Amino acid sequence: MKTFDDALNYLISQAIPTIKTQQVNIGLALGKTLAENIVAKVDVPAHDNSMMDGYALNVENLKNRQVFSVSQRIAAGDVGQTLTNNTLARIFTGAPIPKGANAVIMQEETEQNGDEILITALKTKAGQNIRVIGEDIAKNSIILNKGHKLRAQDLGLISSIGIAKVTVYKPLTIATFTSGNELLEPGEKLQEGKIYNANRYVLAGIIPQLGFELIDLGTVEDTLEATIEAMSQAAKVADIVITTGGVSVGEEDHIKPAIEHLGSLDLWKVKMKPGKPLAFGNIKGVPFIGLPGNPVSAFATFMLFAR
Repeated sequence: MKTFDDALNYLISQAIPTIKTQQVNIGLALGKTLAENIVAKVDVPAHDNSMMDGYALNVENLKNRQVFSVSQRIAAGDVGQTLTNNTLARIFTGAPIPKGANAVIMQEETEQNGDEILITALKTKAGQNIRVIGEDIAKNSIILNKGHKLRAQDLGLISSIGIAKVTVYKPLTIATFTSGNELLEPGEKLQEGKIYNANRYVLAGIIPQLGFELIDLGTVEDTLEATIEAMSQAAKVADIVITTGGVSVGEEDHIKPAIEHLGSLDLWKVKMKPGKPLAFGNIKGVPFIGLPGNPVSAFATFMLFAR
């Protein structure tokens, strides 16, 4: 029987990093960890554009006049023509700046004068109210680093440079099953000598919450044959196998002999309470952790050793 510290250190020493990657659509990438740097293939913004609704002009023309005619109208998504000398372009937020213009005057600094526009802001400078190309993100720059865990705002950032799929680390797959003929599913009628299966749903909740993929194999009957079959199936589809129940020394506890039949049992029992019945080994090379059947003990040992 190992002490808590010895058992924990041993399990940590046996943890072998599993590095697998997969390409996923950004709509499915939330919470996943990047396996590559994200490099911008375009500038953001992709062109000089207006920061607000107003009028695009060349500030040199303000030296000689304040009243201008409007030669064109440019909305977001449109592409304007080269600006005619001594005219304005009616422009809206996000619209590209036409050639020949070098500033935008907000509409609040203008007055309608018949078919013409009077400019009331005479100290307009070149570049005023213009978002320049690459101001937010420069082409070929790294916007997110490998190893970064993706948040909702990161998905928006990636979308803004036109990337639809990213390469991420594939989360570990954990197969679980609970052992015990006494277990009933919630919703079933309670029978004498039976209890409801709490451990199955604790693991089903906490494993995905930690970022892992879960394969829930349900409840396995208390026979050696069924336990061996369930373990063999779990080891085929998962990176780690975790079970609850059946890890003690009674005649109806089949985890220990099943593990010894399929692989190796490397740790058995820990000097702690709750949580004394704890097993660790491998099933045909796949790591295995056997948690106690008592719900409090199962949760405690999972949080202390498996997580």
